[in-house]
Amino acid sequence: MGRHTIFVVLALTLVWVILMERLSWQTAATGMFVSMICVSLSDKFLPFKEITNINFFKLVTFPFFLIGQIYMAGFHVIGLILTDAKFGIIDVKTNITNESLRIMLADSITLTPGSVMLKLEEGMITIVCIGPKRTPGFPDTVEELRRLENKLIKAQK
Repeated sequence: MGRHTIFVVLALTLVWVILMERLSWQTAATGMFVSMICVSLSDKFLPFKEITNINFFKLVTFPFFLIGQIYMAGFHVIGLILTDAKFGIIDVKTNITNESLRIMLADSITLTPGSVMLKLEEGMITIVCIGPKRTPGFPDTVEELRRLENKLIKAQK
């Protein structure tokens, strides 16, 4: 287990308490117990190298930013579906050098409606996406990726 284990357990416990919508010592204790089990199982069955060269304090706001992007993309995709849309596959070069942040960017693209990450190789992300028929290429998807990327680049050290 890494040196950040206690922070991970506390963060997972906080998420547990929020999801349970009740603040009591029983809820916190249960959340702490479940969090410790999750962390120990993930350490045993999902070995990964420690995440380095990331400023976690700058990364804290990313989930809130991502939720906003998910809603904005959802409304945009609804408009595309109701009008006339095309689907395609594009390759986009990313400027993120940190592997963990590149994976986070690829997962974030998949979470936003209208785009799914197909392949992640070094600095290239292959995405299947939706866009308006009247526009050549898929500039909306590339713009969305750049917004997410710029937010994650700020967390690189």
